[in-house]
This record gives sequence, structure tokens and C-alpha cells, in this order.
Amino acid sequence: MPLQRRIPKRGFKNFNRVEYQPVNVRDLDRIEPGVVTPEVLKDHGLIRSLKKPVKVLGSGEVEAAYEISAHAFSATARTKIEGAGGSVTVLGASVAEGVAASAEDTAEAAAEVTESEETPDPEEDEASEAEDEKA
Repeated sequence: MPLQRRIPKRGFKNFNRVEYQPVNVRDLDRIEPGVVTPEVLKDHGLIRSLKKPVKVLGSGEVEAAYEISAHAFSATARTKIEGAGGSVTVLGASVAEGVAASAEDTAEAAAEVTESEETPDPEEDEASEAEDEKA
């Protein structure tokens, strides 16, 4: 048998991957309405550890208004929570959000630079007119 068939296959393990603990919106019914933090989720048995970040997913319906603090939210979870009169708070900035924020800042700065280049300065116009008169 050839060597490549005798050696076991090995996959790629991404060491930078962030592994979230998922909590669905439907699971919030186990908790009384009010302020919900990762500590409260652990006390009610919805997550296992406080060391891993928590992500709230949008599966199910929410009946009451919750003030939820977690590390990440899906778009549907955010709309369902805010639609029920609650609020969401993102704990800590993840690496991806930081990269996205810096990309937005870079795009805004580039837009400002192009705007400043397009608008001519009145002093430059007077100087160019003076040079045209001399010639």
C-alpha cells in the first residue's frame, strides 16, 4: 500500500478561532426579566464556564424585556430582544470587530482626504491668477 494511504489524515486547527457558548433567545424564558449577564446565565445553567465568551442566538421568541450583556449577538437575536422592549450590551471588543472598526475609520479618513483634495483653496486660486497676469 502506498505511503500516502498508510499515514492518517490530519486536519487544520485554527488557533485564532473564538469558540462561543451559544444561548438561544428561547432559553431566556428560564430567567426572570431584567438584567442578564454571563454570571446570571451560569447560575441558571445556560452556560458552563465564565472563561469562554457568550453569544446570544435568535432561535425562538422572547416574551419579556431583558437587558442582556454578552460578548456577541446574532442579528436576529438583537432585533427580537430590542423588539420586545429590551436592550443589548456587547461585552469586550472582539478582534474581528476591532478590525472592522479600524477599516471603517480608515475609509472615513480616506473620504476626508479626497474631499479636502477636491475643494480648491482660495489662496491657491489668487496665486495662480497672479502668475497668469505676469505671463
